[in-house]
Amino acid sequence: MRGAGKWAFWRFNWLIRHKLVRALERVGPHARGVLLDVGCGAKPFAPVLASKVDRYLGADLPGSRDLGRRGVDPMPDVYAKAEDLPFRDGSLDTVLAMSLLTYLPEPSAFLDESRRVLRPGGMALLEFTQMAPIHAWLPDYQRFTPTGARRLLDRAGFDVVEIVPVGGLMTRVGLSTIATLNRVNRGPTRALTELPVRALYIVLQLVFELLDHLWVEPRETITHLVAARRR
Repeated sequence: MRGAGKWAFWRFNWLIRHKLVRALERVGPHARGVLLDVGCGAKPFAPVLASKVDRYLGADLPGSRDLGRRGVDPMPDVYAKAEDLPFRDGSLDTVLAMSLLTYLPEPSAFLDESRRVLRPGGMALLEFTQMAPIHAWLPDYQRFTPTGARRLLDRAGFDVVEIVPVGGLMTRVGLSTIATLNRVNRGPTRALTELPVRALYIVLQLVFELLDHLWVEPRETITHLVAARRR
């Protein structure tokens, strides 16, 4: 994702991305001091949180497909595994991890590492995915309920401050529909399909956005954004 894109409803997967931006805006007041975005890619969420912190840092793997274009997009400040961050104990104020925990074989190891690098009272802003298809190329290990997220955080030494649900069943159906449509828009016929498919993106995403507001079932949430404080 290049940039926050809260209003870019013509872009692929805007249906969930703008909801994540709104959730980040809601928990944004918890961010402060030096923030580390773990699994940062091209730092798409920096426009949302950078003004709330003194320094916005990013960490990612050197071979990540989510990295931006060198010289064009923001790059990670450090290359490191989420479970082995190159920062001193208690040197950070905020840790951010979006769309990360589900791809870690041992999420508790990352939570322990987050606690280590955070100062006492520091904040972790973490996305816990509950409902999503298996990733196309990344090793995909976990899904989380709010109860499971609370248990993991409690065992790692964090107190949950706020849980923000993001997206519902209609968003999930919309995303699957758009993903199918996107597979059509490939190959030698793309010159012919690009404009019609982009137009359908707009229609479908706006329709499913409306349906998501009308059809609300708390148990069928796509993901949760959790703000937790280090004890």
